[in-house]
Amino acid sequence: MFAKEAASLFAGQQIEILDIHKLKETSGDKTVAIDAFEGNNLVLVDEGHRGTSGAEVGHWMRMRGQLCEKGFSFEYSATFGQAMKASGNKDMAHEYAKCILFDYSYKYFYGDGYGKEYRILNLEDDSNEDHRRRYLTACLLAFYQQRKLFHEKKSELRRFLVEKPLWIFVGGSVTKKPRKKDVSDVVDILLFLAGFAKNREESVRYLEMLLSGHSGLHDSNGRELFAGAFTYLGQKGLSGQDAFNDILQVLFNAKVSGALHVRQLKGSSESEGEVALRLGEENDPFGVINVGDPSGLCKLCAEHPQDLVVSDSEFSESLFRQLNEADSRINVLIGSKKFSEGWSSWRVSTMGLMNIGKKEGSQIIQLFGRGVRLKGLDFCLKRSHRIVGLQAPKDIERLETLNVFGVHADYMKQFKEYLEDEGLPANEDRIEFVLPVVKNLGKKDLKTIRLKEGVDFKKQGPRPTLGLPDEHLMKNRIVLDWYPKIQAMASSRGQGPLQVTKPDEGHFTEKHLAFLDINEIYFGLQRFKNERAWYNLNLAKNEVLRLLADSRWYVLYIPKEEMEVRSFSQVRQWQEIAATLLRKYCDRFYKVRKAEYEKDHLEYRALREDDGNFIEDYLFLIDQSRKDIATKLEEIKEIIQSGELRNVEFQGLSSIMFGQHLYQPLIYVNNDLIEVKPVPLNDGERDFVFDLQAFCTESKGFFSGKELYLLRNMTRGRGIGFLEAGNFYPDFILWLLVGDRQFVNFVDPKGLRNLKGADDPKIAFYKTIKTIEKDLRAQDETITLNSFIISNTRMPEVSWWHGGMTKEQFEECHVLFQQEDKTTYIGNMLRMAIT
Repeated sequence: MFAKEAASLFAGQQIEILDIHKLKETSGDKTVAIDAFEGNNLVLVDEGHRGTSGAEVGHWMRMRGQLCEKGFSFEYSATFGQAMKASGNKDMAHEYAKCILFDYSYKYFYGDGYGKEYRILNLEDDSNEDHRRRYLTACLLAFYQQRKLFHEKKSELRRFLVEKPLWIFVGGSVTKKPRKKDVSDVVDILLFLAGFAKNREESVRYLEMLLSGHSGLHDSNGRELFAGAFTYLGQKGLSGQDAFNDILQVLFNAKVSGALHVRQLKGSSESEGEVALRLGEENDPFGVINVGDPSGLCKLCAEHPQDLVVSDSEFSESLFRQLNEADSRINVLIGSKKFSEGWSSWRVSTMGLMNIGKKEGSQIIQLFGRGVRLKGLDFCLKRSHRIVGLQAPKDIERLETLNVFGVHADYMKQFKEYLEDEGLPANEDRIEFVLPVVKNLGKKDLKTIRLKEGVDFKKQGPRPTLGLPDEHLMKNRIVLDWYPKIQAMASSRGQGPLQVTKPDEGHFTEKHLAFLDINEIYFGLQRFKNERAWYNLNLAKNEVLRLLADSRWYVLYIPKEEMEVRSFSQVRQWQEIAATLLRKYCDRFYKVRKAEYEKDHLEYRALREDDGNFIEDYLFLIDQSRKDIATKLEEIKEIIQSGELRNVEFQGLSSIMFGQHLYQPLIYVNNDLIEVKPVPLNDGERDFVFDLQAFCTESKGFFSGKELYLLRNMTRGRGIGFLEAGNFYPDFILWLLVGDRQFVNFVDPKGLRNLKGADDPKIAFYKTIKTIEKDLRAQDETITLNSFIISNTRMPEVSWWHGGMTKEQFEECHVLFQQEDKTTYIGNMLRMAIT
């Protein structure tokens, strides 16, 4: 530390630190005069916006000026613009404006693809207590969905360095009671959490409403505020009761409801200002409050003994300092505006704001910056969909989005105004545009495969019991890749061609099984079953150990040293691997049993315009700043209505008019400012349609006596799926009519990196579909069924399959390569289909 009484023998030889508050106009016992440092200094100022408002302006600016009067100062802040606006000092604004060396404010950061997306929600009127609690429950459910996704897709997300989600609540008051309310902001938050856990029936009802997409909370235009917000949870078939029970475990670290305990930590200087939150006396803390007046807060909490149990702890470590540790059990952080600066974390994923942002615009953006930080793929800091050529894991965008919930509309309005000042959309009031489609099915008697009406496996089929695999499951083994995903890059001279190596394989032995908690695995499997509503599936605890002792049904790719028995710390990883394998096996086992039952109830059915694969229109949501896109869509609409068939491309938007497709147009979007429903084509699907369109134009001789029709196959619930191929929904159905025969081809353009060889169910489907064809031959002998995979992964990247497969061997499996054989693969596929 700097000491003004110290000798100057080592001056200039070391770094000395001085508390900025000790800099004063004159020297004193505990202060140092600015003049003591002369004026020839280099002054580096972090958070340069501080001290630019109110009475501090003259004091801080004068000190800075004196310190570098004959030297130089360099100041940094992400929020100079907001600070200048808040200060209202035009002279200062002009002074800073002419000295800006580098302007990279948030709008440039976001525009270049860095950081998270954000979704800002606003409860316009919080006077209705029922609406308010329902809205806060939605905030909780949004965070729970992120935690659930993070836990269940942890291995897939490893390369993207996604941190465990953290829910933060920030209030403007810790002990004061704003807006004539009975409680302060922080106490208000605690009472909500206590009420959620305590009032099970009400909480379950709210969860049911939110999960069904009918929360009854509407925006200013009368639209459902949370429609489509919880689709990941919806896919699991969770009831409100299921969700409530799981939330207790996942978010509150508790198995049953209990009182909310508020415990002030007094153990050390590190835990000063902290209050631990736990549900029940013995459970681990699930949250921490970090405020300047913890004693005052606890006194306020003690005024609510029916909801909050207040105590203190004399011997405790800091929970706040453990937040960024990988094994932290803290899920909720509550505090005041002290978080807006001086705290760094990658975990923040959902944010609740109370009484924030009325005056200090810079504090708002600082706080916002806590949540939009993103490591990204291999620490590139970018959102996955802004990385060129990357096929990101499904649903990762939910973890790459910051949810912001404002409790009071007036404060959130101010928050949005600052974002708009930055040139960013507040993601509300987007332009809606409905683009109609034109169906051209005509009178063609095109045949599809559908399950007969009224067939229900759960109610009518047998009740399978999870057990050892049969021949089919042995042949189509579960594959789990536990290798970290690492990219390699070198200059052309720095390294020769990389050799593709086969990964190590491992399996469980008696030594591993002796350490596993079979009860935990079994009950985890029960939860997995319940989440999917497989009430007709029986699970026997003794079968879990038998399955793990039999390694014939799975392939585990894992470095061999990780399966060597060396340390008890390895057990947690083995436990996770075992649970993951069994979940995958359970999923495969159930779907195979379901497919076995349903295969005898399939039928050929003539395609009609009311088929689930037809759509009525596209709904576009466009940022208000891009009215040019809406104008272009209006032009496309006129083209459709006029009957023209020509493709239109405009700034990442493609409208594909392909005459052989059974409705027009098909839509492709590669633009962050456009959202489309139904989901548009991806890159591989778009290229396939373009390539097929080009072949139809250039190879008219091939179609002599033949007719071709194409239809995009929708996903679950609407399209045609095949459970026997791992719940496979091919992207397209392609009909080739030759005379009185129909060749019905299921075509799926996809990458092969996540498929593990020719035995993968999606690839082996080219054989499975022939079994379906044989079973249905009695219904119609003129129909031939085929399946094709169109790989947009280059062949060398999958050549290690089975020790190396030739192109001919891939083609025998009906796998064709889209990039290497761009000009020939369509013709090859069609010829293979009719031979």
